[in-house]
Amino acid sequence: MFKPEEIIFAPTAECNLACPHCRVTRIPDRLAAGDAIDFMKSCRPHGIERVGFSGGEPYLRPDFLCDVSRAAVGLDMLFGRLMTNGVWFDSPEQLQQTLADLHRAGFDGKFGVSVDSYHDPNLRDLTLFFQTVFSVWGRRDCCEIISAIPPDGAEPREILEVLAERLGGRLLIEDGVPYSIVNPAFLNPGGNAADEAEALVIDFVRVPYSASADENAWTSESWFEDDFCRGPGNVFYVHPDGSVAACCGFANENGGLIIGRIPADGYRQLARRAAASPVVQACFEDGLATIRELLEAKGSEFPGKTADRCFFCDYLAKHDFPIPRRNR
Repeated sequence: MFKPEEIIFAPTAECNLACPHCRVTRIPDRLAAGDAIDFMKSCRPHGIERVGFSGGEPYLRPDFLCDVSRAAVGLDMLFGRLMTNGVWFDSPEQLQQTLADLHRAGFDGKFGVSVDSYHDPNLRDLTLFFQTVFSVWGRRDCCEIISAIPPDGAEPREILEVLAERLGGRLLIEDGVPYSIVNPAFLNPGGNAADEAEALVIDFVRVPYSASADENAWTSESWFEDDFCRGPGNVFYVHPDGSVAACCGFANENGGLIIGRIPADGYRQLARRAAASPVVQACFEDGLATIRELLEAKGSEFPGKTADRCFFCDYLAKHDFPIPRRNR
């Protein structure tokens, strides 16, 4: 059952990078902070208590980030992840000022920094971003590295090693796979507040690359397993044009997953539309695997098999399949 637990705002679709794996449509719209704040107010009484930011590059809208963060604090909301490429700034002075403003606005969530084989990071600027975050927030455990892992499993191992060294840490590795950057203060805690503030820990979050509906991802030997979009899937994702998707991933620009638009729609309207949406119900209630079996039983054929449920969802939405419902 779709029950949103977080609002993710994408204040802009603009970005200073052009990564090959990114499918965000570069629309010119810019989400108004006032509309976002009113939407949070409509959602708060219904149990949504977390807000995060994505894009595009959200730091290209520092005004939005600060205004919405201040409002979230006033609504007693928690912060999720603020996604960023970490190299959006023009100067150290701009970086310092922007981060200081956001800190004063009350943001205390995680910074999700994209570092993977799809990006071509400027290690100097990336290092400066981490160091400035640590300085402004007075702690060294407020960042994560988000890596999109390509089908061949390649990881930016060399970049991670250099970054760890520049931050005064080292990679923690398990079964040959790096999973954190830490320093001696983290590995040998002294038990006091000063030691805790100096403890460096940057965890890695790996996100498998999902093909788009236009790519050939039908080469798997077996079908995907259902997870009913557990974890980060239960969100209202608000695009820069105000459209709201019941999806946290790259398929969230599909019309089948759009359930309304702010400022016209609040929580109640969106919840009603989500309950009536065949695609949303397929993802969160019936299960995409069940829908696939029902479609095949009715004569639908697919080009092959895929182990990627997000790809399959994207494919269904873009090819306008008549989605059946499971008998109850």
